[in-house]
Amino acid sequence: MALNTDKELLVGVGKQIRVIRKKQGKALKDLAQAVGMEPSNLSVIENGKSNPQLLTYVKIAAALNCTMGDLFDFPFDYDKLEQTYMPRKHTI
Repeated sequence: MALNTDKELLVGVGKQIRVIRKKQGKALKDLAQAVGMEPSNLSVIENGKSNPQLLTYVKIAAALNCTMGDLFDFPFDYDKLEQTYMPRKHTI
C-alpha cells in the first residue's frame, strides 16, 4: 500500500527505524543515547508523531550503521503525497 499523507509517511519512517533497530538487537535507550537524544523523543519519532529535522535522521542512520535510503525503504508514492506544505514567500 502506497502512503499518501504526511502522517502516513512519518509513521512509515518511524516503523522502519524500529524494524532496523530491533533487527540489530538495540534497545530504544541505546539508540537514543547513540543519537544524543532522550529515549522518549526517539519513541515519538518511531511512533510517527514527530517530524524530525533531516540532521536527526542522518544521526539515526549513522547510529544504526545504515543509509538514509534504508530508513525510507518502504512503499510510498511521492506523486500522490498530499501537498499540505505551503512555502512562505520571501520578500526582498
